[in-house]
Amino acid sequence: MSVVEALASIGLLSIVLMGTAVGGDRATRYTQYSRTASTAMTLVQDESEQLMAAPVGSAVLNAGNHTDANNPITSTAAAGGIYTRTWTVTNNTPTNGLLTIKVQVAWSIYGNNHSVNEVMVRCSIVGC
Repeated sequence: MSVVEALASIGLLSIVLMGTAVGGDRATRYTQYSRTASTAMTLVQDESEQLMAAPVGSAVLNAGNHTDANNPITSTAAAGGIYTRTWTVTNNTPTNGLLTIKVQVAWSIYGNNHSVNEVMVRCSIVGC
């Protein structure tokens, strides 16, 4: 085997290994993003359920922008995490007696900002 063949083999092997390393890095990043996105959606759903169960007239259902008291929150909604949870309440939308509530969770990973949200409509009067 000549030196030229050995160098060509080493070069080809390097390219293959480099591709594998990049693929492994991407897989790790996508897995981490999936994990954070899933957690964010769970946090949105949790807040949505709490807002739907809140009694009519509760302060959390007042029109305007609201933020979670523990922001930034962890995956269990405790203080000190990477997620920011907010919600906006709009009165009499889409019609009188109804509230439109948009819940959003935002976070940053690998230098990019992401968010997920959910919009729901609920009654704003007793006996609805």
